[in-house]
Amino acid sequence: MKALRQTAILLGAQVLSFYRHHCASAVMVGDEVCITGYIMDNFCIFDNGGVLLDNRTVTTLKNPEQHSYHCLLDVPLCYNSGFQVLGEKDPTTKLHCLGFRLDDTETVLAAGRGKGKMGYCTSCGGGMDTDPEYGYRATVKGTVKELGDGTTGLVTSTPMLTNIEVLDDTVECGDDATIPPLCVRSMDVTASSEPSSSVAAFPTSGPTPAPTEMDEFQLSSDLLLRYKV
Repeated sequence: MKALRQTAILLGAQVLSFYRHHCASAVMVGDEVCITGYIMDNFCIFDNGGVLLDNRTVTTLKNPEQHSYHCLLDVPLCYNSGFQVLGEKDPTTKLHCLGFRLDDTETVLAAGRGKGKMGYCTSCGGGMDTDPEYGYRATVKGTVKELGDGTTGLVTSTPMLTNIEVLDDTVECGDDATIPPLCVRSMDVTASSEPSSSVAAFPTSGPTPAPTEMDEFQLSSDLLLRYKV
């Protein structure tokens, strides 16, 4: 009985995680978004064979931390293609999922050039040795202007943010952090492709004991798990 209850609670926790991810990440036009991630130009994501223009040995979505401020902020071919803020790296694919398009290129350029080290990035203004030259991360706040179409490999796949603020990546979103829709899809695919360890707790053959009673476990204030024991 105790083992069954523990298994039910484990399953319930997985349901609650799924529920929270989807409720927190289903964005609509007009929603306020906060996300911290790497800033990447669309050219290096979609139009250059999926590799960085300034280092063609690096897969863009695998290692955005190797993308130079110079390529991102100096090169018209890159910044004129528009910017996105990326989601976190998927542990299965080892690629960062696409996040949100940003509709204000000038705001991104101003923030990035103000943070980056002057030198290799000729338009950057930072004069300290500790100022970064690679891997521009920022916290972005904005309002969903339009939804993406989810089409793999196209710029239009991700939602677009307007009225954006581009802040230092040390600024935390906290409870307001938004998981991009395409990151949720990635998590769903990962979850469905991996067998659940909790399934083994139930016999796959032989007689099934008849249920004798119902038990329940409160997963959250608005989600109750009821199961037979």
